[in-house]
Amino acid sequence: MARFAFALALVAVSLGGLIRADEKDDKKALKDLAGEYLIIGIEAKGVKLGEEDLAKFSKGDERKVTIKDDKIIARFGGKEDPATLKIDASKSPGHIDITSTKDGKTEVNYGIYKVEKGVLTICATEKGEPKDRPKEFKAEGNVIILTMKKQAK
Repeated sequence: MARFAFALALVAVSLGGLIRADEKDDKKALKDLAGEYLIIGIEAKGVKLGEEDLAKFSKGDERKVTIKDDKIIARFGGKEDPATLKIDASKSPGHIDITSTKDGKTEVNYGIYKVEKGVLTICATEKGEPKDRPKEFKAEGNVIILTMKKQAK
């Protein structure tokens, strides 16, 4: 019985180390994402807008996104839309949850993300449940793809 209790304690300590390592990786990933971004592409519901299309609709300052710590603030069309980020960098592709509150209602967008050569791509549900999280970068149904280029400091 004592061996069993010791084995359980050893497993708990080992798992605790893994959990802390995952949290540390997530914090590092959030730190790596920190910065100013310019929205260069939006794809949803059969409509795909590239950088030239977006430039026609708004000035550069109106399509910026700031990521700092676990916060994301999107500015588009003269409005600011603050939200909270939670990521799981241990997944492939990485998981991202964006939580915002509008009119007293909390909404979570479940998605995936990738960063390639200074371009952050987020593919997330417009509204949904964790089970609705996209598995690949495709804008189908209620899924939106947002492409952003990190701006130089």
